[in-house]
Amino acid sequence: MSRNLKNLFCLLLGLCLTVAFTVGTYGQVKPPKVPKEPKIKTYPTPPGHQPPGFFDGDGETTEKSMIVDANVAIKLCVAQGDLRINGWHRNEVRVFVKDGRQFNMKPLEKSAESGKVVWLSIGNPVEGRPAPLAQCLAGENIEIDAPIGSNFDLEAWAARTSVDSVKKIKVKARTGIISLRNIAGGIDAYTAQGDVIVENSGGAIAIESTTGNIVAVEVSSGAIGDLFSARTNSGTISLQRVEHRQIKASSISGTLVFDGKFLSGGIYTFRTSNGSIMLAIPALSSCTFTTTYGEGAFHSEIPLKTITENKTPRATIVVSSVGKGDATVNLTTSSGSIGIRKQASP
Repeated sequence: MSRNLKNLFCLLLGLCLTVAFTVGTYGQVKPPKVPKEPKIKTYPTPPGHQPPGFFDGDGETTEKSMIVDANVAIKLCVAQGDLRINGWHRNEVRVFVKDGRQFNMKPLEKSAESGKVVWLSIGNPVEGRPAPLAQCLAGENIEIDAPIGSNFDLEAWAARTSVDSVKKIKVKARTGIISLRNIAGGIDAYTAQGDVIVENSGGAIAIESTTGNIVAVEVSSGAIGDLFSARTNSGTISLQRVEHRQIKASSISGTLVFDGKFLSGGIYTFRTSNGSIMLAIPALSSCTFTTTYGEGAFHSEIPLKTITENKTPRATIVVSSVGKGDATVNLTTSSGSIGIRKQASP
């Protein structure tokens, strides 16, 4: 009997130890697995992704110069800054940039006879594929002195541009006022946002502004047939003493003002869709007017001889003359008045 109890006790003890071991093993709470961080590949930003007009602000003040031909052609672009170009009586180009990028002066062509530079490029040296406008000059102030016989081909992004006393210029600006003085050989100027002012200049002249005013004072042709044209979408065009025999001025929603004289044989066209046309001419002028206006009126302080007058549902067309009618003047507005007054005595 005692042997059976002993065996039973051993069996129960073994069973208890087995249960305890099982509970201890499976009752433990295992810590959760921590997920591995995903591998993220970082790619370098490819060159050329800076926004237009990007300037990293080198902040250096630099001045360089180069001997050139008296009639050198100069090509450059300006990303930002206050740009001043002045003509001087030296066969040398000097460039000064304050608090801006470094730049170089690269001869593109030299004279076969004198060896002097006849075509010059001014810009920022950039290796590889440059960002937009990275090759353009940029700085707080940019000053360029060039021979008075030089020709400029200029592109500007956000710059106030002032040019004085060079032979000829072509300038295209995205933003900023353009001021041109004493340009004798012709002007081709455009700005998307800003005014254009031309003074004491000559030659064939084309001026355009998308959202800005145009002012031209003391301007004359340089050769027979030179055209003066001015166009703006939403601005005023003011012409004072412009002595071209061909003038075209147009504005979509702006006023046209002309204060001068119409030359014999000249052809003059003034057109606006939503604005007025105002002329101030000598009382003894000699020209023929073709006046077309929709919603508005036509009046003249100078007595005119009416040749024909036609009225349609959309417009009134009046052909009239003063003097011998030597010049041809076309005046058109869809919505606005047309007025002619006597020019003030000098």
